[in-house]
Amino acid sequence: MKLSYYCSSPSCKKLNYIKVKSNNRFDLKTEIGIEINERCKHCGNHTKRHINRLHAAPNYKIITGGLLLAVVFTILFWDLGFITTLSGSLSIAIWMSEEKKASVFNKLLIRD
Repeated sequence: MKLSYYCSSPSCKKLNYIKVKSNNRFDLKTEIGIEINERCKHCGNHTKRHINRLHAAPNYKIITGGLLLAVVFTILFWDLGFITTLSGSLSIAIWMSEEKKASVFNKLLIRD
């Protein structure tokens, strides 16, 4: 999952990303701690952010992989009649799964 935060420098205010393996903020707390201390990729300032201020975005590489998998299924099973339903529902299911993971992460906040 890709997490984003804004730089705290008044002149920069650009969006930065970090990649983590955790699916919720409780796992993130055990992985990186209660705050992150990252260097801005644009201006070089150190940005210290609480993990509740991180925002999750869906991983578009997985969504693109789902679309490619749907195209492969379409090519392999073209002679069958239900291929449009199968390929369309597979890519939509992968997209919805990624959106739901990001939404659940963003809704869940932790207390100090």
